[in-house]
Amino acid sequence: MSFLRRVFDRLMRPTYLVGRDLEGNKYYEYPSISDETSRTKRVVKYRPGADMLTYVAGKKRLPVQWTAWLTHTRLRPPTVEELHADLERQLRVQRNAALIEARDREERALQLEMESGSQGTIAGRIAQEAAKQEAADSPMQPGGHPPSASDLSPASNNASQLAPSAQPEYPAPVSDEPQAWSPRTIRRG
Repeated sequence: MSFLRRVFDRLMRPTYLVGRDLEGNKYYEYPSISDETSRTKRVVKYRPGADMLTYVAGKKRLPVQWTAWLTHTRLRPPTVEELHADLERQLRVQRNAALIEARDREERALQLEMESGSQGTIAGRIAQEAAKQEAADSPMQPGGHPPSASDLSPASNNASQLAPSAQPEYPAPVSDEPQAWSPRTIRRG
């Protein structure tokens, strides 16, 4: 391409910087070269010093909002506030997933303890969980200190005497064995 042609193209079809993402990548929009003026060319210029291979190989990804804009799925480019809100949402989802994973690990460990038949540790664990529940349910004084023994009412003293024992609270079911069943026929007429 000749020098004059490049200068002419620059003057007639300027490049517009549309926006940036949180990692410093810049997004440009070029006017259409063909007769179809509605379809513009949208391009990303990666941050200086960043290797484009990290994005192509899948180690890093462009924000979904910018990807939708690049593919003409989204009409308007995303704002920085929108990108920050999405980043906060992703962090919140990761925290919640970590909490769920930790809870699942605890449940698996408890189930393994129950299956191994170590009744002494289970009773101790039940007592610890009951103590935690009682501490969470107990009223706190305005200073943030737990109430003294004289401040507690007799009803709460009775509740503390009902500490869980190694025996289950609920009665065992009468029978866990399946019973025979035969359907009745319906007579019409």
